[in-house]
Amino acid sequence: MKQFDWTRLFTWPNKVYTQLVFWAIVFFLYIVLKEYPQRMSGTTLICLVLQETLELVIPCYSQNLLVLPLLKRRKWLWAGLAYVLQLFALIKFLPYLLNEIGQLFVAAFHISDVVDWRDQHFAFTMVAFTIIATFTKAGLDRLIRDKEQRDNELRHLKTQLNPHFLFNTLNNLYGLSVAESKKLPELMLKLSDLLRYSLYDTSQHYVALQKEIDYITNYVELERIRLSSRSDIKLHLEGNSGERYIAPLLMIVFVENAFKHFSPVKGKPAFIHILLSVKDDELHLNITNSVDSEYVPVSSAKRKGGLGLENARRRLQLIYPGQHQLIIRKSADIFETDLIIELT
Repeated sequence: MKQFDWTRLFTWPNKVYTQLVFWAIVFFLYIVLKEYPQRMSGTTLICLVLQETLELVIPCYSQNLLVLPLLKRRKWLWAGLAYVLQLFALIKFLPYLLNEIGQLFVAAFHISDVVDWRDQHFAFTMVAFTIIATFTKAGLDRLIRDKEQRDNELRHLKTQLNPHFLFNTLNNLYGLSVAESKKLPELMLKLSDLLRYSLYDTSQHYVALQKEIDYITNYVELERIRLSSRSDIKLHLEGNSGERYIAPLLMIVFVENAFKHFSPVKGKPAFIHILLSVKDDELHLNITNSVDSEYVPVSSAKRKGGLGLENARRRLQLIYPGQHQLIIRKSADIFETDLIIELT
């Protein structure tokens, strides 16, 4: 399932509707849990609950609009002074404001049962809800800010990844144009499809899994054309991608790394075997490729192409925390990458 961006609920103009829905729920809970049918019903009930809701709305917004900005700017003295003055004004004058609203309801709807808000205990309510409003708003702003920072980092990583892939592919094209120019037109068509997806279809945080699989398939076909029959290249697909979504350009890094570093072992043909399976909401990518004894481990190759792998690791940590397993193994003549992602 494509992940919903919850921060959109708290950005303009959606945050207006979110807050209206929240206070409508509070209004409804007041009716169900407190007033009806013990005390009042009908128009009288609606008018009373509206006043009770305003008793919460006014301190919450006065706190977040007047005091919280001073706290965020670390103007502690001014924030403390503003908070004390706000509490004094709310405790002293809010009962009178609610009484005036009640009188308007009496005149408009001819209700007889009204509440004298001067008899209510306001001090505890005002202190409690101003503090709750502050922690709720500050915590929500922090979550949104952290998410924006992660999104910015992901965009930065993606801009690094695309030129990295293009640079490697152009190197391959150059080598093929010199050695076997007859294959160049077909190779260019494959490259065109790859770049179209990379540049235009990956602007979103998530893409259809099938598009990502098609992208990998095209890449493998491109490499198969380039390498001809000199290598044993296999791509096996299992399962149904269905309506599943995945972060774009994650798996291609590991596929590309296998093609970049594979080599024949002791006179045997070089090979790359790729298994990509989807079962329920779990994606499994397993890549094995042959390497010779002179192969430099990935962890030691940062200066020569480790950028893509490091970006992929970081993106996995940001997008799928606790929802992925990445294991990289190297034996004497085989390099294996095993990646499992929970797509929920």
